[in-house]
Amino acid sequence: MSTDTKYLSDWLKGMDAFNATPGEGITREVYTAEFARAEDYVKKSMTDLGLEVSADAVGNIFGRWRGTEPELPEMWTGSHIDSVPHGGSYDGAAGVAAGLAAVRLLMDSGYRPRRTISVNVYAGEEMSRFGKCCIGSRALAGALTAKDMRESVSASGETMYDAARAAGLHPGRFADALPLKQSVSAHVELHIEQNDLLEQQGLPVGVVTGICAPANLRCRVTGEQAHAGGRSMARRRDAFMAAAEMALVLESLARASKSAYITATVGDVRLSPGAANVVPGAADFSVDIRSVSASDKSALVASWREKAQEIAKRRGVGLAIETLNDDEPYVCDAHINEILREAATGLHIPFAEVVSGPYHDSLILSRLMPVGMIFIPCAGGVSHSREENIKMDDLAKGTEVLAAALKKLAE
Repeated sequence: MSTDTKYLSDWLKGMDAFNATPGEGITREVYTAEFARAEDYVKKSMTDLGLEVSADAVGNIFGRWRGTEPELPEMWTGSHIDSVPHGGSYDGAAGVAAGLAAVRLLMDSGYRPRRTISVNVYAGEEMSRFGKCCIGSRALAGALTAKDMRESVSASGETMYDAARAAGLHPGRFADALPLKQSVSAHVELHIEQNDLLEQQGLPVGVVTGICAPANLRCRVTGEQAHAGGRSMARRRDAFMAAAEMALVLESLARASKSAYITATVGDVRLSPGAANVVPGAADFSVDIRSVSASDKSALVASWREKAQEIAKRRGVGLAIETLNDDEPYVCDAHINEILREAATGLHIPFAEVVSGPYHDSLILSRLMPVGMIFIPCAGGVSHSREENIKMDDLAKGTEVLAAALKKLAE
């Protein structure tokens, strides 16, 4: 079996048409007009393959290839089609294209699965619009409710619930189908690596051994607003300088960690009042701490909290830390990974075992079913950027591994 790279390329180019920022990267946020049109595009692609298409109350799409024993738990694959603002063409969408192409490849070979194989699109994996990630997969796993949808608000003031209704969905029927009532055999997701480890090794495929999970904190430092020239350095209670020291301590702790894979990021800082000639009276900042080890992550969070409080006390500022979420990392299913390794070896496709620093819908779905992931390289490891790029040949090889694994797992 060999994958049709033209099918993959054409499908992804078709998806690029649904974009709020043409020429400035891909912007396709969940429950927008672009997102709705992209979902229609996916549904048509599924229908063209002869799949049975359905959608749920939050916009998850399921394209089922009915098996010879449909009463058995289904085999799932898929990813997401929403993007960050001004993002790239392949984050998520490549996994949906691969799922469709894998099924097409198996169909063309004359194969018929024992289990039903479902190619899925999970709604709202990116957190940029409503501050919540993995909306669709969290709903399936029972980690997001209709109440959460009503309480999650975009920067424009629209609730997630109202945005879903405006997009033609029916969140009022949330409780009828969510969380997921059925049993699923396994889930395998193909995704771009969003790192450059595979590229550095010149390898087209990665078998993911574990998925890091984040602890996301929102922090507020409260100092004293003052005139930049009138307040001496000795008497300052500068909220930003305290926050900056806390950020540097966070970096130092993460660099010193002995964890197999751990990251710490301050990605959003907002100062009040935010004027060049004013000592900031308040600083709000985000903290994102991730690890493939739950204990290592917890230890870093605890250590940083202690150090941050010490800094606040020494500098005479207030500090409030709110935990937004703290997800469990996942060690990918050993049986699925053995099948992925066998598939790549049988196809003579070289691969490496890698850890996923970013998290994906698969992390959330692991609460419901065994999960595995396939990575393909992205140029320079660049993602969440208009510069994101992949080789179609790598995607084709990843798709062939996916198809072989689906065939094995569907039996």
